[in-house]
Amino acid sequence: MELDPYQCIAKKNRKYASECTEVHLANQGAESISKKFEHFSSLEVIWFQGNRLSRVENLETNFRIREVYIQNNRLVSLAGLKSFKFLRVLLASGNQLRNLDKQLALLSRFPFLKKLELFDNPVAEEPDYRLRLIYHVPQVELLDQHTVKGAERLRADEVVPNLDKVSAAKVEKPRPKGHQFSVLERQCIHEARSIQERRRQAEELSMSKSFHVAAGKDAPPDCKMFKANRDRWMDPRKKILHETLRPTPWECHEMRSFIESKAKKELTKADVEALAKELGETGVEEVGRFLKSPAAVFEELAEQDEVEEGMTALARSLKFHTESKGKVKAMPHALDKLMQDASATMPVAEVITWLLKLDWPRFDDEHLERRIDKLFEDMRRAEFAGDKETVGKLQTHASRLEGAKTLKHHVELNRKEILRSAPKARVDIFPQTFIRGKRQIDEATGRIVLKVGMDTRSTSMGTMTVTTR
Repeated sequence: MELDPYQCIAKKNRKYASECTEVHLANQGAESISKKFEHFSSLEVIWFQGNRLSRVENLETNFRIREVYIQNNRLVSLAGLKSFKFLRVLLASGNQLRNLDKQLALLSRFPFLKKLELFDNPVAEEPDYRLRLIYHVPQVELLDQHTVKGAERLRADEVVPNLDKVSAAKVEKPRPKGHQFSVLERQCIHEARSIQERRRQAEELSMSKSFHVAAGKDAPPDCKMFKANRDRWMDPRKKILHETLRPTPWECHEMRSFIESKAKKELTKADVEALAKELGETGVEEVGRFLKSPAAVFEELAEQDEVEEGMTALARSLKFHTESKGKVKAMPHALDKLMQDASATMPVAEVITWLLKLDWPRFDDEHLERRIDKLFEDMRRAEFAGDKETVGKLQTHASRLEGAKTLKHHVELNRKEILRSAPKARVDIFPQTFIRGKRQIDEATGRIVLKVGMDTRSTSMGTMTVTTR
């Protein structure tokens, strides 16, 4: 049988258990303590007297306990009370507690302990039991139902320190002899330790050094490709201008999968023309772009290098001319195979790679607005039907089109058109109005009235009465 704390509360639930502060489980003949005490986190007083407990357990989480009544049990140890840091009352008489030194080491850890009872235990029969308790646990004020007086404290201070001097010295066990190393083994061990120490010192020296790289006269020149990329991508306006006609890498990824879904794995020249025409008319609405010139798919286009703006005339000449003959190097067209033989086929991946290098401008705002309105209408229908998956896809598609619509406004690409249509106002001048005040006689009252006028308008600012003496 075990002590169940839920017997002490009216409603057996966690809420009442966490609010309970006392449990009365005396005289039940229990032999162990239930693990359910971990639910009683606010417990402060426990009554366990008159049971058959041999040890205190399962109370590690109840550190708020301040009073313990555990008389007339079968305890052989108080180690289960170590977590009670706020213990004030401990009544443990009538148990089987032994070894006074062990109990003193435990009881001295309770700084708030005021009342202690250990009589009717074997530990209470040891020599100078009361004096040793008073000396080692000085915070106790009531020991074994008797008040600790000042005379007892003085006597404990005199007697207890001298008890250690007359006690028998402990017999030390001889240390076992270790393995005896030979001369060669000792030299190897010494050498290994010296090597380890030298490595440690070298590592500490290397860690303490500071390293730096200085750009001297022999530093390599700045790469032209790096300059071109820096000029292009550091300025948001240039970046958007570049992306106005050329798709971004993530857009190319989206467009590739979309075009692959519309085309066959192997394409002929007619298939490529039909695909280009379709992309020029409908475009790829997922990214808001369309093919600008479907007819220019098979034209000979001089593909510019990404860093041509930063290249010199000599570099451009060396790029397009051979070193031996000085003639223009024949750059084969990406679709040269289809241009030579109309019945030949090419993989769709190669065709798409070439198509993505062409100009793909964005749809105008009116087309995007119509498409966005249509997507929101379809989204409302899907939401009414309860199709959450379709709603998410349509919402993502609409958000992408809205981003494509407003992207150019982020860097004010339309600012030039606005400034051209409206004349620029000067900011170094401002209009002024001069107001002149006049005195007039009011015909109705005969008083002198102060009036101010601006052109033909006048505003009354008050009246002034003239008195004569």
